[in-house]
Amino acid sequence: MIKRISLSFLCLGLLSAPLVAREALVNTREALAQWAQTEQMISEAENNWMLEKSMLQDSEQLLNRELTRLQELIEELEETATAADEERSELTSERETLAAAAAVVEAEVGSLEAELKEIIKTYPAPLIERIQPLIRRLPDDPAASNRSLGERVQNIVGILSQADRFNGTLTQTSESRELGDGRVVEVRTLYWGLGGAFYVDMSGQYAGVGYPSEDGWEWPLLDGAGPQIRRLLDVYDGSGAIQFVEIPASIK
Repeated sequence: MIKRISLSFLCLGLLSAPLVAREALVNTREALAQWAQTEQMISEAENNWMLEKSMLQDSEQLLNRELTRLQELIEELEETATAADEERSELTSERETLAAAAAVVEAEVGSLEAELKEIIKTYPAPLIERIQPLIRRLPDDPAASNRSLGERVQNIVGILSQADRFNGTLTQTSESRELGDGRVVEVRTLYWGLGGAFYVDMSGQYAGVGYPSEDGWEWPLLDGAGPQIRRLLDVYDGSGAIQFVEIPASIK
């Protein structure tokens, strides 16, 4: 009886062995499949990390370059700001200096205009005629002038510049000269700058000198000097031969 039971168990064992092996094979395949899936997930994760790492490194380099550029820009702006501050300080100082100078000129411009009016009285007629537009700009009352300081100073400088130019040249003109007896004759006049002049009529009969005074120019006659003065003016304007001419006169 016991042998039959053992034989039965042996038969059952022999029948169940293939079933166990098949189940183990299925479990192994599932384990291998899970392992392969896990390895794939790990590989994908590593690839994704490498890609993200590369992107992060590129971003880091880009940000570092941008940071460097911004730092350089800040330094340039600081240098520019420093230079601008220095220039602003210099301009402020210059403006204060100019303002102080303008205040001095403004305090004196009225007296300069008044003095210039007196000086103009000693100018020769051709120069006065030339600067007449500037003379008209001189105020009758400097304290009530409505012109700017720059205009007034420019006007004074313009008059003095024209006077200086006239003083450095010889100027010949045709003028009417009143004689002592009231007669008026046409004369040629040669101005030697602002200091004096010689004149003679066409006939050479009436001739003399001119010089400035406080009340204007005076024109005294020089008896017998007509031929010499006429010869002098002919030499000057080219109608006479070049020669030395003695003039019996002194200029005040």
